[in-house]
Amino acid sequence: MKRIVNRLRPFLTRLPDQRQKRWNVLLLIVVAISMILLGRFLGYESTDIVQSREILRLTSTPHIVNEASGVASRGKPLQGLEVKRDAALLEKAPYKVYAGVYVANNFDVDLEIPAFSSKGYLWMQWDQAFQEYLSERELSIEEVISFENDINPETTAITPLREARKLGQGMFSQGFVYTGQFYIDTLDLRRFPFNSVSLPIVLEAEDPFGDLVFENLRLIPDLRDSGLGLYSSLPGWLSRGWSIGEYRHHFSSGLGFSSEDNEFSQLIFDSSYQRSSWSAFWTLIQPLIIVMASVILITRVMTEFRIEIPVAVLLTLIFLQEGYKADLPDLSYLTFMDSVYVIAYLTSFVSFGLVLYLEALKRRAANAQDPDLRRLLLRRELFLEQIWPSLSLSILVGVSLVTWTLT
Repeated sequence: MKRIVNRLRPFLTRLPDQRQKRWNVLLLIVVAISMILLGRFLGYESTDIVQSREILRLTSTPHIVNEASGVASRGKPLQGLEVKRDAALLEKAPYKVYAGVYVANNFDVDLEIPAFSSKGYLWMQWDQAFQEYLSERELSIEEVISFENDINPETTAITPLREARKLGQGMFSQGFVYTGQFYIDTLDLRRFPFNSVSLPIVLEAEDPFGDLVFENLRLIPDLRDSGLGLYSSLPGWLSRGWSIGEYRHHFSSGLGFSSEDNEFSQLIFDSSYQRSSWSAFWTLIQPLIIVMASVILITRVMTEFRIEIPVAVLLTLIFLQEGYKADLPDLSYLTFMDSVYVIAYLTSFVSFGLVLYLEALKRRAANAQDPDLRRLLLRRELFLEQIWPSLSLSILVGVSLVTWTLT
């Protein structure tokens, strides 16, 4: 009887291992099927975005372009004969208004809306022909040319500094102080937290009579006196300059008084800001590095509690991610920071599986009767423990760099 048991002992000791392998294979199959189903489910989401038919094109009037790196350009520039055709339209336009914007203070940037508040100065100069147009309709210039992107017109104020006065050569002029909350239309957070933002102030004609379309009224920017004031800086942001220009705004509607799409002259003053890289790194990236260090160095932990580290890291990642997401709007795309956290989650899951596998190797080596098998299991355990820190760190850094270049 003892001889039979001794002969069957190697076979009996292999049964638990074989059962465990079968369960592991089954688990991998279930995970693979779940990933396929998840991919098919997410693939059903339509990513086709309904594009607006409204178009902005730069005109032939002089303008200042912000050439700072990372600042998004606005509008499509004119090319070839388009410049000559627009110059001819400018020459024929019966009404021309020269306008300038001087931003004294930008503040209260809210990316969730997204919007910002601004206070500054606005001035306009126009000729006798446009003055007659205003007088015939008993309108003031600020009733005709106003902010296009103000969020709440009831709280936006354009206060005249003085009455309109007549200058030489039949020109009229008037200055204003403005304050209001404005919509940010070109917000791109794909590279958050190292993103830039442009804060636009948009002027366009309110045209209740259909007389002030692009062919009739042109808003020409004052390049000399426009600019940013001393108190226009934002905490946590670096000023990247400003731009101003006239744009041809193709309105995809006749607005009820025309059977064709209308076009209007639009003047846009953009203040551009870049988030401080140092501030973003130390407040958002540095805590993540500290948390992920425990996962990268998990094989160097020789206590029995290392199996709990990945679970603690996953919970910490959730709280860290909720912290920075609180200041962002709901987005239809992943930011760079989101991608980094996805990589961190996957690395934590892999480290959890690795720790479980190392513990299983350790138990198998302790129970192995064959010395050669025990040495093989110990070498495998030692190899994985040595290679994991450099491998996981390389994956984290490498995939993060690839993600940055693709955003």
